Amino acid sequence: MNQRFIPLLGCCLMLTGCTDIRSRLSPDVLAIETGSTVRTAMHATQDDSVLTAEADSPMLFREALERKAGASVSAGHLSLLLISGNPADILPDYLYKQFISPTCKVLYVPENACGLLQSGDAPTAGQLDAAVSTGQLPARTADLVFGDLCGGSGVSVLPAYSGGRLTLAAFSPEEICGFLSESACRGLALLAERYETFAFDAEGAPCSIRSRSLHISAEKKGESLCFAVSGSVRAETAHPEAAHQKLTEMLLAALTETARNTGADILFLRETAVRNKLAGIAGCSREQWRSMLQTADFCVNIQLTA
Repeated sequence: MNQRFIPLLGCCLMLTGCTDIRSRLSPDVLAIETGSTVRTAMHATQDDSVLTAEADSPMLFREALERKAGASVSAGHLSLLLISGNPADILPDYLYKQFISPTCKVLYVPENACGLLQSGDAPTAGQLDAAVSTGQLPARTADLVFGDLCGGSGVSVLPAYSGGRLTLAAFSPEEICGFLSESACRGLALLAERYETFAFDAEGAPCSIRSRSLHISAEKKGESLCFAVSGSVRAETAHPEAAHQKLTEMLLAALTETARNTGADILFLRETAVRNKLAGIAGCSREQWRSMLQTADFCVNIQLTA
């Protein structure tokens, strides 16, 4: 290299704000536990280690980790956030402060998220991606959850790890509403159509979805709302009747366990009702809409073709 360019290179580095990357840690996984004591943990990509610290509040996780590590912490490459505590207390502020990206994956852990990360037993972002691609779970990123909390009925669902398996947890700003069944998770994945493969068991024989064309409609029956899933599903199976029954159960569970049981509107049912020109929907409050969902009727009428 021409020696006269070396001083110029140093000036450029100072102007661009570059620092020694050895003094900065970039976690790919972060864990937060809220409660009487706030704990945080991160997996540092530089040395494949897990660092834990206590913080004064969930918003001060970075300062707590930096004091413990003796280095700056940049969460710009975060791929997974584990939360023990109500996600509604954390996610809106983390997104607003740009601590996490809108597409960051979030996983609810009922307790001891930091310990799960330390032990190496926490699910990975890759495992969440695999669950989505095989139709086990719908894709639920931080921005979708935030949209549910701010609009809709104020209730959302996000991936959760409970009892050693991946599932979905429903929650509102006031409480954790509970976990969804495997059937409901699969029904939501089928409606979302973000999967690459979708296979299940029908009377002991495998069944795989080739394509689907489903839509949700809304109508009023007296004072109650009624939502219906209709359309067709092309599937390869040796037992079409059993496969049809299983798919119907999945779709019905997706509707009832989100809308009726918890009042969560992650299927944009309000937009469906407004589009169908049902009176009294557009101007109602989130609380009123949640109450309407919990008293609504749901049905599934699909055709299964080869």
